[in-house]
Amino acid sequence: MSSKERVRAAVGHRRADRIPRGELVIDDELIRRSFNRDRIDFEERATLIEDLGLDLVVLAPAYPVDRSVPAALDDPLPDLGKWASRTSLFIFALIDGPFGWGARTLGYTEFLVALSRNSPCSCRALIEKVERLNSELIAALVGRGVDGIIIADDLAYNRGLMINPKTLRELYFPSLARQLEAAGETVPLFFHSDGDYALIIPDLIDCGFVGLQCFEKRAGMDPLKLKALYPELCFWGTLEVEDLQRAHKSAYLEKLLSEIRTLSQDGGFILGTTCGLFQGIDLEGLKAVYSQLSGPSAR
Repeated sequence: MSSKERVRAAVGHRRADRIPRGELVIDDELIRRSFNRDRIDFEERATLIEDLGLDLVVLAPAYPVDRSVPAALDDPLPDLGKWASRTSLFIFALIDGPFGWGARTLGYTEFLVALSRNSPCSCRALIEKVERLNSELIAALVGRGVDGIIIADDLAYNRGLMINPKTLRELYFPSLARQLEAAGETVPLFFHSDGDYALIIPDLIDCGFVGLQCFEKRAGMDPLKLKALYPELCFWGTLEVEDLQRAHKSAYLEKLLSEIRTLSQDGGFILGTTCGLFQGIDLEGLKAVYSQLSGPSAR
């Protein structure tokens, strides 16, 4: 199977020749150190992805640096054509949601305060601007060859949600659902957040998401328990930094592999870390996991 086919099989809960692999983020510094170069481009990133045997790439738009939501982005993913024509990777576009834009424009604390108070002047207006931008962006990217969309919004921490779920259901989820409509049910839609957001997983499903990225066990996001509750979802990103560090010990590695095989046995699973790959992460530990998972994933 090609990489693109593997990821599509996982999303569709179908059998693949092996468990697909992918990372939300691969830090530039890690790539620079890997190739001993000051400047990196498409070639270096693509080579590292190939060397690791990953099946997907995540591309993020180059957002403006000023503290305002633009009306549109002229060329959000300038290297999209290269990834689409020169690789068989599944291409995700990573798009900031209202929380990301709130942090960028108002400051994260200020946005949380505005959202908790249902402020019509700042919070509602900002969410509407993000909705218009993302709706146009999603429609454009799907038409240009993007295979999947990820909305990223860090709206939780280790002990739960940053905002009362009632407020999210009034102000946030309806806008999020309208943004996803722009994809026209043609590509899989994933949601990313750090922390413990288990309480709102049903709301995310209702919005139209078919997959979730990032399951921090130390935050209470136990992927085995959650997959039993929501078998219709595709789970991606369950390996934590500590897992890779401890994967060199055979007993821990076997325990980790058992969990991964259980998660993947009915499909709906993409292997990856919760945090992405960055300088200093234990790549050898990650490769130790990969080396034991080269066979077919079960149906």
